[in-house]
Amino acid sequence: MNKQDFICLAQYLFPGETRRRVVAELLHTASGSKRICRMKFNEREYAQDVCLQVHKDKILLTGLTEEDDFAYELKEPAEMKRACYYLFNCFERAQPRKPSAPAVFLSRRSYEEIHEKAETWTLCVLAASLEAETGDPDSSAELAKVLKNRTASGELRLCARNGEGWTLQEISYIEASSGGWLMRSSSEQEDGYIIAFPLTRAELCQAFGEWLLY
Repeated sequence: MNKQDFICLAQYLFPGETRRRVVAELLHTASGSKRICRMKFNEREYAQDVCLQVHKDKILLTGLTEEDDFAYELKEPAEMKRACYYLFNCFERAQPRKPSAPAVFLSRRSYEEIHEKAETWTLCVLAASLEAETGDPDSSAELAKVLKNRTASGELRLCARNGEGWTLQEISYIEASSGGWLMRSSSEQEDGYIIAFPLTRAELCQAFGEWLLY
């Protein structure tokens, strides 16, 4: 891994944290991995902040919080899948279903502005603001409910080796009693966009497990 790729990876996964011992150790072993992910998840008092490094014959799982800096090696597919469900505090398996609403597109900048104001806006204003961006009143209303009343949220920063470099992808997840939504961000920093679509937490665990294994 050349210096430029090393700096890009460090800034993407650990912005402002590269002086920490655990981060320096993770970056040192990054050159031998096929995929790397930083995963954060919060649900009331439950919180995770971990890094997963996918190597040829194992996955290194490292805790990043000061209070719980653990390290495990996962070698069997079954324990890797169990780890996904544990990290997302999920107790059910994904079941086939029809999506409750179609995917919607909106600019990244607009979504971030709406997301920041979700707590102070009424549900009607929030839904109207989303509809103005997406053009879809039904999906916007469903997404507004989750933004306004969210009880859990997560973030995945995914890095996959592409030749000598890395491809980067950012995903966020929000959930409320009415359901969950996944947001995929484009890689462009300027004029980027968000694709949002409904997804259960169990489906998220399944998809993340497949990314780790395949």
